[in-house]
Amino acid sequence: MLKRKMIMGILLGSVVPIGFTAIQVSANTVGYQSQATVDFVENTDVTLPVSPTDPTDPVKPVNPVNPGTQGPLAIDYVSNVEFKQQQISGKDSVYYAKLDQLVDKNGEIGDYPNYVQVTDNRGSNAGWKLTVTQAQPFMNGNNQLDGTVIALMNGTMSGTNRHQPIPTSQSEIKPDGQAVSVMTAQVDGGVGTWTERFGKDNTAAKQSISLFVPAESKKMAGAYKSELTWTLTDAQL
Repeated sequence: MLKRKMIMGILLGSVVPIGFTAIQVSANTVGYQSQATVDFVENTDVTLPVSPTDPTDPVKPVNPVNPGTQGPLAIDYVSNVEFKQQQISGKDSVYYAKLDQLVDKNGEIGDYPNYVQVTDNRGSNAGWKLTVTQAQPFMNGNNQLDGTVIALMNGTMSGTNRHQPIPTSQSEIKPDGQAVSVMTAQVDGGVGTWTERFGKDNTAAKQSISLFVPAESKKMAGAYKSELTWTLTDAQL
Protein backbone atom coordinates (compact mmCIF):
# COMPACT_ATOMS: atom_id res chain seq x y z
CA MET A 1 0.00 0.00 0.00
CA LEU A 2 2.78 2.42 0.79
CA LYS A 3 4.40 1.71 -2.54
CA ARG A 4 1.18 2.57 -4.40
CA LYS A 5 0.85 5.98 -2.69
CA MET A 6 4.37 6.96 -3.68
CA ILE A 7 3.66 6.31 -7.31
CA MET A 8 0.51 8.36 -7.29
CA GLY A 9 2.31 11.23 -5.71
CA ILE A 10 4.85 11.33 -8.51
CA LEU A 11 2.16 11.37 -11.16
CA LEU A 12 0.18 14.11 -9.51
CA GLY A 13 3.27 16.23 -9.10
CA SER A 14 3.74 16.42 -12.90
CA VAL A 15 0.30 17.83 -13.70
CA VAL A 16 -0.02 21.61 -14.42
CA PRO A 17 -2.81 23.12 -12.37
CA ILE A 18 -5.93 24.25 -14.28
CA GLY A 19 -5.89 27.98 -15.10
CA PHE A 20 -2.05 28.30 -15.28
CA THR A 21 -0.73 30.32 -18.29
CA ALA A 22 2.86 29.73 -19.65
CA ILE A 23 4.80 32.90 -20.51
CA GLN A 24 7.74 32.81 -23.02
CA VAL A 25 10.37 35.48 -22.54
CA SER A 26 12.30 36.47 -25.80
CA ALA A 27 15.95 37.48 -25.81
CA ASN A 28 16.89 40.91 -27.18
CA THR A 29 17.60 40.94 -30.99
CA VAL A 30 20.35 43.14 -32.46
CA GLY A 31 21.61 43.61 -36.01
CA TYR A 32 24.91 44.57 -37.62
CA GLN A 33 25.89 45.11 -41.24
CA SER A 34 29.28 44.21 -42.77
CA GLN A 35 30.48 44.72 -46.35
CA ALA A 36 31.48 42.34 -49.14
CA THR A 37 33.53 43.82 -51.99
CA VAL A 38 35.06 42.76 -55.30
CA ASP A 39 37.25 44.88 -57.56
CA PHE A 40 37.46 44.08 -61.29
CA VAL A 41 40.26 45.17 -63.62
CA GLU A 42 40.43 44.85 -67.40
CA ASN A 43 41.81 41.54 -68.64
CA THR A 44 44.56 42.16 -71.21
CA ASP A 45 46.08 38.67 -71.21
CA VAL A 46 46.60 36.86 -74.50
CA THR A 47 44.55 33.65 -74.57
CA LEU A 48 46.54 30.77 -76.04
CA PRO A 49 45.05 28.38 -78.62
CA VAL A 50 42.86 25.52 -77.42
CA SER A 51 41.58 22.45 -79.20
CA PRO A 52 38.74 23.28 -81.62
CA THR A 53 36.79 20.29 -80.29
CA ASP A 54 37.59 20.73 -76.57
CA PRO A 55 38.17 24.30 -75.32
CA THR A 56 39.62 22.98 -72.05
CA ASP A 57 42.52 21.28 -73.87
CA PRO A 58 45.48 23.60 -74.71
CA VAL A 59 47.28 23.07 -78.02
CA LYS A 60 50.15 24.57 -80.02
CA PRO A 61 50.29 24.99 -83.80
CA VAL A 62 52.92 22.92 -85.60
CA ASN A 63 53.52 25.77 -88.02
CA PRO A 64 53.57 28.92 -85.86
CA VAL A 65 51.28 31.72 -86.92
CA ASN A 66 50.85 35.28 -85.72
CA PRO A 67 50.24 35.47 -81.96
CA GLY A 68 46.75 36.22 -80.74
CA THR A 69 45.61 39.79 -80.39
CA GLN A 70 45.78 41.40 -76.96
CA GLY A 71 42.86 42.79 -75.01
CA PRO A 72 39.57 41.78 -73.46
CA LEU A 73 38.00 41.17 -76.90
CA ALA A 74 40.50 39.18 -78.92
CA ILE A 75 41.14 36.84 -81.83
CA ASP A 76 43.32 34.17 -80.26
CA TYR A 77 44.07 31.97 -83.25
CA VAL A 78 43.17 31.33 -86.89
CA SER A 79 44.35 28.34 -88.91
CA ASN A 80 46.38 29.01 -92.03
CA VAL A 81 44.52 27.61 -95.02
CA GLU A 82 46.57 25.39 -97.33
CA PHE A 83 45.05 23.93 -100.49
CA LYS A 84 47.98 21.59 -101.28
CA GLN A 85 49.74 21.27 -104.60
CA GLN A 86 47.40 20.97 -107.59
CA GLN A 87 47.82 20.13 -111.26
CA ILE A 88 47.03 22.93 -113.71
CA SER A 89 43.61 22.33 -115.24
CA GLY A 90 41.56 23.94 -117.99
CA LYS A 91 38.32 23.10 -116.19
CA ASP A 92 36.41 24.71 -113.34
CA SER A 93 38.03 23.21 -110.26
CA VAL A 94 37.32 22.96 -106.53
CA TYR A 95 40.14 22.23 -104.10
CA TYR A 96 39.85 21.47 -100.39
CA ALA A 97 42.06 22.68 -97.57
CA LYS A 98 44.39 20.43 -95.59
CA LEU A 99 43.54 19.84 -91.94
CA ASP A 100 45.35 21.90 -89.32
CA GLN A 101 48.15 20.23 -87.38
CA LEU A 102 48.41 20.91 -83.66
CA VAL A 103 50.43 19.64 -80.72
CA ASP A 104 48.26 18.54 -77.79
CA LYS A 105 49.06 18.77 -74.08
CA ASN A 106 50.83 15.39 -74.24
CA GLY A 107 53.18 16.60 -76.96
CA GLU A 108 51.53 14.51 -79.68
CA ILE A 109 50.95 15.95 -83.17
CA GLY A 110 47.51 15.39 -84.65
CA ASP A 111 45.16 16.55 -87.39
CA TYR A 112 42.32 18.91 -86.44
CA PRO A 113 39.63 20.83 -88.31
CA ASN A 114 40.70 24.32 -89.37
CA TYR A 115 39.25 26.84 -86.96
CA VAL A 116 39.14 30.34 -85.54
CA GLN A 117 39.23 31.12 -81.80
CA VAL A 118 37.76 34.20 -80.12
CA THR A 119 37.77 35.33 -76.47
CA ASP A 120 35.44 37.91 -74.89
CA ASN A 121 36.60 38.95 -71.41
CA ARG A 122 35.09 42.44 -71.46
CA GLY A 123 32.41 41.68 -68.89
CA SER A 124 29.84 43.88 -70.66
CA ASN A 125 28.09 40.95 -72.41
CA ALA A 126 27.55 43.31 -75.33
CA GLY A 127 27.98 40.67 -78.05
CA TRP A 128 30.37 40.78 -81.00
CA LYS A 129 30.76 39.86 -84.66
CA LEU A 130 33.61 38.29 -86.61
CA THR A 131 34.17 38.99 -90.31
CA VAL A 132 36.84 38.12 -92.84
CA THR A 133 38.07 39.84 -96.00
CA GLN A 134 40.43 39.03 -98.85
CA ALA A 135 41.71 42.32 -100.17
CA GLN A 136 44.05 40.94 -102.83
CA PRO A 137 43.83 37.94 -105.19
CA PHE A 138 46.18 34.99 -105.04
CA MET A 139 49.52 36.09 -106.50
CA ASN A 140 52.53 34.23 -107.86
CA GLY A 141 55.05 36.99 -108.42
CA ASN A 142 53.28 39.23 -110.95
CA ASN A 143 50.86 36.45 -111.92
CA GLN A 144 47.34 36.87 -110.59
CA LEU A 145 44.77 34.12 -110.09
CA ASP A 146 41.40 35.58 -111.03
CA GLY A 147 37.84 34.58 -110.15
CA THR A 148 38.58 32.58 -107.02
CA VAL A 149 36.09 31.97 -104.21
CA ILE A 150 37.01 30.57 -100.80
CA ALA A 151 34.08 28.95 -99.00
CA LEU A 152 33.99 28.32 -95.23
CA MET A 153 31.36 25.68 -94.51
CA ASN A 154 29.91 23.52 -91.72
CA GLY A 155 30.79 25.90 -88.89
CA THR A 156 30.56 24.13 -85.53
CA MET A 157 30.89 25.94 -82.18
CA SER A 158 32.64 24.83 -78.99
CA GLY A 159 32.89 26.78 -75.76
CA THR A 160 32.42 26.63 -72.02
CA ASN A 161 29.30 28.79 -71.65
CA ARG A 162 25.66 28.29 -72.53
CA HIS A 163 24.97 31.23 -74.85
CA GLN A 164 27.07 30.38 -77.86
CA PRO A 165 27.75 32.53 -80.92
CA ILE A 166 25.92 31.79 -84.16
CA PRO A 167 28.09 30.56 -87.05
CA THR A 168 27.26 31.56 -90.60
CA SER A 169 26.10 28.52 -92.58
CA GLN A 170 28.49 29.34 -95.41
CA SER A 171 30.87 32.25 -95.88
CA GLU A 172 32.06 32.92 -99.44
CA ILE A 173 35.20 35.04 -99.65
CA LYS A 174 36.14 36.81 -102.87
CA PRO A 175 39.28 38.92 -103.43
CA ASP A 176 37.30 42.15 -103.54
CA GLY A 177 37.84 43.44 -100.00
CA GLN A 178 34.22 42.90 -98.99
CA ALA A 179 33.73 41.83 -95.37
CA VAL A 180 32.03 38.46 -95.00
CA SER A 181 30.33 37.39 -91.77
CA VAL A 182 31.79 34.33 -90.05
CA MET A 183 30.01 34.24 -86.68
CA THR A 184 27.98 36.55 -84.46
CA ALA A 185 27.37 36.66 -80.71
CA GLN A 186 24.12 38.29 -79.64
CA VAL A 187 23.86 40.43 -76.49
CA ASP A 188 24.61 38.22 -73.45
CA GLY A 189 26.18 35.64 -75.76
CA GLY A 190 29.72 34.71 -76.73
CA VAL A 191 31.23 35.35 -73.29
CA GLY A 192 34.52 33.58 -72.63
CA THR A 193 36.53 31.57 -75.16
CA TRP A 194 34.91 30.09 -78.26
CA THR A 195 36.12 28.13 -81.26
CA GLU A 196 34.40 27.75 -84.61
CA ARG A 197 35.73 24.75 -86.46
CA PHE A 198 34.88 24.13 -90.08
CA GLY A 199 33.54 20.57 -90.01
CA LYS A 200 32.30 18.84 -86.86
CA ASP A 201 35.03 16.18 -87.13
CA ASN A 202 38.06 15.43 -89.27
CA THR A 203 36.02 13.55 -91.87
CA ALA A 204 33.68 16.49 -92.44
CA ALA A 205 36.52 19.00 -92.12
CA LYS A 206 38.28 17.54 -95.14
CA GLN A 207 35.57 19.13 -97.32
CA SER A 208 34.61 22.17 -95.25
CA ILE A 209 36.98 24.81 -96.67
CA SER A 210 37.07 24.96 -100.45
CA LEU A 211 38.73 27.04 -103.15
CA PHE A 212 36.94 27.48 -106.47
CA VAL A 213 39.17 28.30 -109.45
CA PRO A 214 37.38 28.96 -112.77
CA ALA A 215 38.58 27.32 -115.96
CA GLU A 216 39.38 30.62 -117.68
CA SER A 217 41.68 31.97 -114.95
CA LYS A 218 45.32 32.10 -116.02
CA LYS A 219 47.46 29.65 -114.05
CA MET A 220 51.25 29.67 -114.09
CA ALA A 221 53.36 26.97 -112.44
CA GLY A 222 54.41 28.01 -108.93
CA ALA A 223 52.97 28.85 -105.52
CA TYR A 224 50.18 31.43 -105.26
CA LYS A 225 49.57 33.23 -101.98
CA SER A 226 46.99 35.61 -100.54
CA GLU A 227 46.05 36.96 -97.11
CA LEU A 228 42.80 36.81 -95.20
CA THR A 229 42.09 39.57 -92.68
CA TRP A 230 39.87 38.64 -89.72
CA THR A 231 38.12 41.46 -87.87
CA LEU A 232 36.38 41.23 -84.50
CA THR A 233 34.11 44.11 -83.49
CA ASP A 234 31.66 45.00 -80.75
CA ALA A 235 28.18 44.04 -81.92
CA GLN A 236 26.92 47.54 -81.09
CA LEU A 237 29.22 49.20 -83.61
